[in-house]
Amino acid sequence: MAGPASIAASQAPVPGGRGGIRPTRIEVDLGAVIENARAVKALAATRLYAVVKADAYGHGAPQVARALDASGACDGLCVSLVEEGAQLRDAGVRGPILVMGPSQAHGEDEMIARGLTPVVSDPDDVARIAAAAAARGASVSVHVKIDTGMHRLGIAPSDAARVASDARARGLTVAGLMTHFANADIDDPADLGCMTYAQLASFAQVDAVVRAPIRHAANSSGAMMFPSARLDLVRTGIAIYGNGRWPADARLNAPRRQAMRLVTDVAQLRRVPRGGTVGYGALWRADRDTIVAVLPLGYADGLPRRATSHARVLIRGKRCPLVGAISMDIAIADVTDVPEAQVADEVVLLGEQGSDTITTAEYGAWSGLTEYEVTCGMSKRVPRVHVGGAGG
Repeated sequence: MAGPASIAASQAPVPGGRGGIRPTRIEVDLGAVIENARAVKALAATRLYAVVKADAYGHGAPQVARALDASGACDGLCVSLVEEGAQLRDAGVRGPILVMGPSQAHGEDEMIARGLTPVVSDPDDVARIAAAAAARGASVSVHVKIDTGMHRLGIAPSDAARVASDARARGLTVAGLMTHFANADIDDPADLGCMTYAQLASFAQVDAVVRAPIRHAANSSGAMMFPSARLDLVRTGIAIYGNGRWPADARLNAPRRQAMRLVTDVAQLRRVPRGGTVGYGALWRADRDTIVAVLPLGYADGLPRRATSHARVLIRGKRCPLVGAISMDIAIADVTDVPEAQVADEVVLLGEQGSDTITTAEYGAWSGLTEYEVTCGMSKRVPRVHVGGAGG
């Protein structure tokens, strides 16, 4: 063979196909999200607020929030931005929504108008929220966030009693007291001297003075790994999407299902002669006569270029290496060892196919990304297809 050649017989149109529309898509299993939320809530044995900020970690916030709201799998939702909460109200979500990030650009009025619950993370927040509440003649509940060592957002423990007293004096109800862990995803629960336990101890000292009805500290790792952190409510994000740190003890290991699949179809099959190269930079050279599959997605879709030479895909239930540089719109898989591969075969880059699963952690490891970065980093040009649940 003189060079790469397409396998022409495989290029016939597929009956019932998508009419030329690129098949690359992200499939989100809302049923898995609901099951995971219920499993976390059962394990934590307390109230659960599902974290759906950042477009539900890339899974689609309106659909995920509606599914959770309709199923009763959680007791409320958490977002970071005022506009994220407003989006959920516009989507028909009526349950409690906690806005955890700082209010910016006079967002207090929008929170009150939308029935969102503000978090006080700076002493100056109190006056702004109280003024907005007074202007609307509204009764407003807030949660006060305490900085127990992360030094990012929150009231200093020494100022907590004063800030809570100021909020109450201005007519606000201090409905919740909260903090956030820095190290729960890596701390060993058996190490009583770890940072997570130190933060809990600091929080307990503030709680003894402020006395809010609802106390919460645990993110996903805190909820799953540190029973003493569960308190009156847990705020779980990554766990409800089937990722993150779960207990290893089989007696406690609640079942979980990864909610996201990144899927495409084989666009073309091509022959590459021994010694031929593929892609930019000629980074890969065939050591045998090779059949490769052209996949219509690349780093513009959320498959990082840094995964070049590391990534694998599932085709017909078999693992196939990606070869050559991952480009903006195209990736290439070596399917020589899958002789039955055909154009339009489903290709799974993230998630389950047959008896195998490419996990979010594995996908991230190919390019040095965390699980959070993997799902949040999926491009918006890739359509989300939601299945199961009641997200609509």
